[in-house]
Amino acid sequence: MNSVSLFVLVACFVVSIISFFQKHSPLYLRLCPFYLLVTILVQQIGNYMSQHGIHNALLYNCYSIFEFIFYFFILREIIQNKRIKSVILFILITYTLMALFNVFNSRTGSDFHSKTYAIGCIVIVILCITYFVELFQLPKAANLKNEPAFWICTAILFSYVCTFPFWGLVNFMNTAPKIIIKNLMTILVIINILSYSLFTIAFLCRIKIRKSTS
Repeated sequence: MNSVSLFVLVACFVVSIISFFQKHSPLYLRLCPFYLLVTILVQQIGNYMSQHGIHNALLYNCYSIFEFIFYFFILREIIQNKRIKSVILFILITYTLMALFNVFNSRTGSDFHSKTYAIGCIVIVILCITYFVELFQLPKAANLKNEPAFWICTAILFSYVCTFPFWGLVNFMNTAPKIIIKNLMTILVIINILSYSLFTIAFLCRIKIRKSTS
């Protein structure tokens, strides 16, 4: 992981810890520090494995499934429609089983699970759009700059829309020129930095709300 990207991720983790100790923070915010900690550990372990010539596809396969599960959970928490909540629960269970089967299938175990990753991306994007539609249909306008769910959903949507073309086709890039791969990796670093910055804003605006109501 790029040092700048790692710094932003660690900074986001440090700020998220504050949400864990706030009494009135929603559950999904209080769980974010654990998710970010796992992300940091996976990135560091993955880098170590790569530097020592150890195949790390299984590590990132399992982590990406964990990431989808966590984001499905967040979207289920912030979407208010009860029917959609039930649908998300069904999707969460079904997708997890499908992705795990794909990952541990003998043929795909050593490759990135690009097909189920692509499916997960599409579902996440649809659910994010559903949240935004629901948000803008509220009878009373919400103050978005002080709404953590808005910033987190924006981060999720931005991340998956931008990374979908890369990770969905990653298994077909083995023959791509090194300069193209290097440029794509740079773009991924920028996407990560912007995504974790949006997460950080979500935690910071929560702190601002608590101060203004004390």
